[in-house]
Amino acid sequence: MKKKNKLILMAILWLVVVAALYSQGMITTDINKINEIIGKNPFKMRVLFVFLSTVRVLFFIPQTIFIIIGSMLFGPYVGFALSILSLAISQSIMYTIGRYFHNQLLGEEFLVKNSDTISIIKKYGYKMLALGIACPVTPSDLITLSAACIKLNYKKCLAIILMADAPMIFLYGFLGTGIQGNFFFKILVIGAITFISYYTFVIWNKVNSNSEGEEKHSSLA
Repeated sequence: MKKKNKLILMAILWLVVVAALYSQGMITTDINKINEIIGKNPFKMRVLFVFLSTVRVLFFIPQTIFIIIGSMLFGPYVGFALSILSLAISQSIMYTIGRYFHNQLLGEEFLVKNSDTISIIKKYGYKMLALGIACPVTPSDLITLSAACIKLNYKKCLAIILMADAPMIFLYGFLGTGIQGNFFFKILVIGAITFISYYTFVIWNKVNSNSEGEEKHSSLA
């Protein structure tokens, strides 16, 4: 697909999202109005949330934003369930694109630009898929695309993605609720997120550095 066609497709998708928001009266800064809409039709709002949280992958919007919004609107537990559902759908879309349509939608440039990530996942398999998904710093959508490009099993990929991302979704969800004034619990959640982010990032960087070193060594040999 040409770059111009991709931009046109992105514009159309944005218009669809805006139309959906406008039809539900969500294009407003009035919080009371939004809460009123949610109270009148909670099921419709949950469906709309899942839809927006799913299509965000087409606009490169981080899921964390929707996790926090979902917990603010629906509470930590319902927000968690909705975020998990949208994660399963969105990553299935990414897998399908990477597995069957990467040449048409992404082009050969994608494989060249992300050759390091693809080679790491190809070498370490599902372990690096789980690590890449769990690490908030690494783009999970890109990790899923890379796993699909090397034809990892869809069911295993989806199961690992959900298990790896569920703890972070749960933690971010409680941040979105404001923890009901419990400052100590909020500090614990922030500490847990910081620790997981740092630990997974260090491991990912270490593996990435080792992989690059091995490639240079093999090229010199």
